[in-house]
Amino acid sequence: MSLNFNSFSTLTALNNLAQIGTALKLSNQRLATGSRLNSAADDPSGIVAVSQFDQQIAQIEAATRNGERINSIIDIADGAAAQVSSLLGTIQTNALAAAGSSVTAEERAAYQAEIDMAVDAIDSLVNSTNFNGTRLLDGGIAYTTSGIDSAKLSDVRVSSANVSGSSISLAVDVVSAAEKAVISYSNGNLTDDVTFTLTGENGSETFSFTNGTTINTIETAINAQSDATGVVAEVDGGTLYMRSTNYGSDESVNINVTDGTFVMAGGTTSDSGVDATVTVNGQTTTADGLHVKFSSGDTAVKFTLEESFGNVGGGSTSFSITGGGAEWQLDTNPANKINFGMNSLSSSNLGSDALGYLSSLKSGGTNDLASGNYQAAANIASSASLQVATERARMGAIQSYSVNATLSSLSATKTALSNSRSSIADIDYASEAANNNRLQVMMQAATTVLASINSNTQSILGLLNL
Repeated sequence: MSLNFNSFSTLTALNNLAQIGTALKLSNQRLATGSRLNSAADDPSGIVAVSQFDQQIAQIEAATRNGERINSIIDIADGAAAQVSSLLGTIQTNALAAAGSSVTAEERAAYQAEIDMAVDAIDSLVNSTNFNGTRLLDGGIAYTTSGIDSAKLSDVRVSSANVSGSSISLAVDVVSAAEKAVISYSNGNLTDDVTFTLTGENGSETFSFTNGTTINTIETAINAQSDATGVVAEVDGGTLYMRSTNYGSDESVNINVTDGTFVMAGGTTSDSGVDATVTVNGQTTTADGLHVKFSSGDTAVKFTLEESFGNVGGGSTSFSITGGGAEWQLDTNPANKINFGMNSLSSSNLGSDALGYLSSLKSGGTNDLASGNYQAAANIASSASLQVATERARMGAIQSYSVNATLSSLSATKTALSNSRSSIADIDYASEAANNNRLQVMMQAATTVLASINSNTQSILGLLNL
């Protein structure tokens, strides 16, 4: 007869021991790496999910770096622009201080020297402000244009445009003309002593004239106070016209006669200006007198209508945005980009064609202090300050509402994706450690059982003297 000692219990014990060993090996590996996915066999579907999560997280990290880079660019540009704004404040203060009648020639020369140094400092800042070699304030990220008719449009400034595919054509149509506020007097020389208060956008002035005063004398007196009132006078064809300095609905002229006879034509003692109605590519724009703002999709442009073009309805012109600007990728969608442009903040570009430019305030310029154009100089500095403030506001809006908001969203999305990835790929240390202890106990028990079975077998063989 034959004896078979490969009992069922022995084979079962060996099989269990092998399974426990495999499980313990896997548990040890997971505890050592902290990951439950150390090979594709661990969780095939989990491997696919984790791979997708990794790709999305990598894209978010790249977008975050782009956003932080944009923030750095804006911080540098805004810091320099703030210094330019401070210098412009000094220029405006000096221009107004030099207007005083008690100011000596030496003091005025000192004010002019300060203005010269401030203008030079502005140009130096503008020319030296850069990020990684790209100059930010001297037109290095400005858009380029072509086809602008300078007899019809001026101060064309493009702040945003997507020119990555091709140039953008803009057709400008003046649907209705801009108007100044105007009142008039057409009764010839005064026949009475007259006192009246004239009020414009800048303020009010009171004038007194004696019987027999000519309308030309009144014209001269009003124009001498134009800076204070915002009203200019003109005699044409025997009629004295009193008009607002500028065009638009914000402009007004009002006269209040407190003594004597000074009757306005038609009995009209006050009037307001009218904004031009302008379309660009058929879309109605926002106009303030002759100043026009157009925004559509990625395109944002502002420009000024030349007086001879904007105060007559029915005119048209066109121009193109051909390139330039900065294109910043903001998030993981390639289509979501910020198109941003900034015109030069140099002294030759701060100001306007109508007022003049900051560079004209330097010694020898048309608006230096020696010219006596103190108010004009102050107005140019004020306009320049508004330009710089507007550019800083644009940068701040992009930083707050686009860049930082997107960075916050990306951070929240990354956290959610990382948590989802972790739930699939990472182990629960407490749970896995408990499982490892259980497997070790089971391994010891299985080894003991197998040893016991082996001992029984040896005992039987001893009884049989085998």
